[in-house]
Amino acid sequence: LGPATAGALARTIPPPMLRRIAAPLARGYAARHARGRVCETIRHNQAMVRGVSPHHRTVDLAVTEVLVNAALGFVDLYSAVARGRRAVRAACHIDEEVRRRGEECLEAGRGMVLVGPHMVGFELLILDFGLMGFDAQALSDPRPTGSHRCENAARRRFGLHTTPISRSSIAEAETRLERNGVVLTGVDIPTPHGETLPFFGCAARMPTLHAQLAIRHGSPVLLAVPRRDGDNQYRVEIGGVFVSTAGDVTPSRVKELTVAVLSATEAVIASRPDHWKMLRRVWPERMQP
Repeated sequence: LGPATAGALARTIPPPMLRRIAAPLARGYAARHARGRVCETIRHNQAMVRGVSPHHRTVDLAVTEVLVNAALGFVDLYSAVARGRRAVRAACHIDEEVRRRGEECLEAGRGMVLVGPHMVGFELLILDFGLMGFDAQALSDPRPTGSHRCENAARRRFGLHTTPISRSSIAEAETRLERNGVVLTGVDIPTPHGETLPFFGCAARMPTLHAQLAIRHGSPVLLAVPRRDGDNQYRVEIGGVFVSTAGDVTPSRVKELTVAVLSATEAVIASRPDHWKMLRRVWPERMQP
């Protein structure tokens, strides 16, 4: 189901019923489209994360688990969006340490770059953050698909300024950090504009924009991690805080900071690989563990 259909269903069907429907639909999809593009992409990513062959017997189960968890997260997201701001805030609980470390980052007066991996609940985390009243900007995919366009529309509806990555949006992000604002972005989506870096032991073209922004302005990078605690219940935990002094954006400094954030991201994904809803192939097809 696409986001538009999911949104329409969420407005008319109670969430518990939607969850009972979502899981078997996801399992059926995994069985019918086992060799389709989506399942093959998940298969390759999960094999790399788990350090096994894509043909290993455990990867079939992993593909199904990812689809089921993603479907349940989809239901939670659009059910909360359909019910409004209070429902979004009620679904997402930010740990006290995340709040404290975030406040410490902003007290330095250099803004903050908030990043996260695309675990189940990542979009609820972003919506909840948008409702907290910060001077914030989300940098999103420069070529958004229908799904991403719907997510971006929901972000704007809940008060989060969202801009696809471009020269103008990057310049806007620079200005926002200069006035002690917050810039949000993902760190695990491969991009042809990224740098070839180790990720789970193999080379991948990973984004470095968050590191460039942080180094240019001396802004700390806070890695925030969503964790699904149950039906429509998510907790946001801290994955690490990475501090750089303001200065020249040299390739070595960008690589060092990006690799540090990626290493922490690896630990998050490895702890719950079946909650990593990455639907793009991260590593080249020829690569296998």
